[in-house]
Amino acid sequence: MTTNTTHQLTLLSDVSMQSKLFKDSLEKGIQLDVNIVSVSELAQENASQPDLGDFVLIDYHYLDDEKFEMYNQAKSSLSNNIREIVINCPKDVASSHLFKWRNLVGVFYVDDDLSLLLKGMQKIMQDEMWLSRKVAQDYIEHFRCANTVTTSQVYANLTKREKEIIRLLGHGASNLQIADELFVSENTVKTHLHNIFKKINAKNRLQALLWANNNIALEERV
Repeated sequence: MTTNTTHQLTLLSDVSMQSKLFKDSLEKGIQLDVNIVSVSELAQENASQPDLGDFVLIDYHYLDDEKFEMYNQAKSSLSNNIREIVINCPKDVASSHLFKWRNLVGVFYVDDDLSLLLKGMQKIMQDEMWLSRKVAQDYIEHFRCANTVTTSQVYANLTKREKEIIRLLGHGASNLQIADELFVSENTVKTHLHNIFKKINAKNRLQALLWANNNIALEERV
């Protein structure tokens, strides 16, 4: 079966013989180009960041806390619609350990063979999900109950004034409205926004707004 060739698929991994072999097997199996991108490439400053495409394949053991934060920053600045697929997941992993991926559409386990992975990838490329019934139920229930996102460490590291401004920006306020709300000049707001954009790796106001909605918990946005 041929997949929709308009999709872009990225394997988030360091370049190695193993990742290249996996890339070749995947490309042959689903007839879709796969790009290998490392977290260090995403984190490069003063360079054009690689496009993650529509789908990102993530090795469960590849992203430690530091790499995950770097990935999240890059994801928020590049696209808000990236769908995430976790591979090499431990069979006995608790569903809660998968909740950090907010756009999860597929989970493959360490003992899944290549044919099963390719079958699942075909389904995912056709806009279906590849999750066990338990993971799917737990995942939906978690976000239904939480009704929020987890506040990122980057937000926690902003200054008090920067937090006020990014929260107002997240509500859709203009620079003038932010200035009136905080009793500062519009130029002061622009200066703060410039600093905020650098810290959250946003290139424009829309990216900053998307970042705010994906990195600030609901209870902290009020």
